Amino acid sequence: MNLPPPSRDDGRRQFLRDGLRLTLLAGLAALGGKLLGRASARPAGQVCVSAGICRGCEAFEDCGLPQALSAKQVLGPRANTLL
Repeated sequence: MNLPPPSRDDGRRQFLRDGLRLTLLAGLAALGGKLLGRASARPAGQVCVSAGICRGCEAFEDCGLPQALSAKQVLGPRANTLL
C-alpha cells in the first residue's frame, strides 16, 4: 500500500481545522458558562408571587428579585409608603 507522503498543504489545512475546532469549543464553553451563571444569579429560594408586578405585593419589602430591586431603586425611600 503506497500512500503519497503528506504534502505541506495537508499539514496546514489540518492545523487550521484543529484551530477552528478549538476556537468553537472554547466559544461554546464560554456561552454555557455565561448561561449557567445567569441562572444562578436569582436569589436562592425566591420566586415572584405577583407575576413581576411589584406594586401592591406583600413580599416587596424583603424581595431581592431584579424587578423588585429596580422598583426600589426608582421609588427610593418612599417605596414603602406608596405601595
